[in-house]
Amino acid sequence: MGKRNIYKDIVITGVLVLCIFFLAGKAKGWRQAQELCGMSMQSGSDLTAETIEELEKLPGMVLFLPTDVAIGKLELEGYTLETEIMGICLEEYPLQWETAQPQIRLGNTPMLFLGKECFASFQDQYGHAPTKSQIEKWQQEYPQLELTLTDENGHSQSARICGILKSPAAKICMEKVQLQENFGQLSHARGGYLQIQGRQNAKKAQDLLESAGFQVTEAPILIPDTA
Repeated sequence: MGKRNIYKDIVITGVLVLCIFFLAGKAKGWRQAQELCGMSMQSGSDLTAETIEELEKLPGMVLFLPTDVAIGKLELEGYTLETEIMGICLEEYPLQWETAQPQIRLGNTPMLFLGKECFASFQDQYGHAPTKSQIEKWQQEYPQLELTLTDENGHSQSARICGILKSPAAKICMEKVQLQENFGQLSHARGGYLQIQGRQNAKKAQDLLESAGFQVTEAPILIPDTA
């Protein structure tokens, strides 16, 4: 039997290892190119039709949902929260629900959808946040809660909570048309949610938006909750 060529075995093993690393790198690159990335953007001025058209041309753009915003103050059982309210189209915006009423009926009363983290942001007159037990009570009894919503002009009206959101967890939302009807010219189309395919495309989009003066933050991939 001939003597085994150990150097040949080493070379073959080395080539195999390099091939494995190469293929693993290619697979990782392919996954990153297919990966969906979410981000929220905010502008200091109203979005024009031309701006929205340019946004939709960003590399890798899969989804762009413009949103309206308005500033309001919420009062709930002695606690207050001054916040930005986001106007969305419920039929398009893929919210993830923690819990919601079986039927959402929109009328004259503003219907709010609170991210589950928002309750902890309320403060009493001394600047104290609600206790954990108070927050849990609110979340359990949210359909019966009555809030007072005050706009920037000081106009107040009763509002109700129609659902609690898993995502976005730190936002307060209202149906877009209802936001426009209740806030009028105090509501502005100054933001939006984007889904970009590919990490490199997402990084390029973020750099372009920030260089244009937009505030950009990472956001979860919002998938409709069918549960």
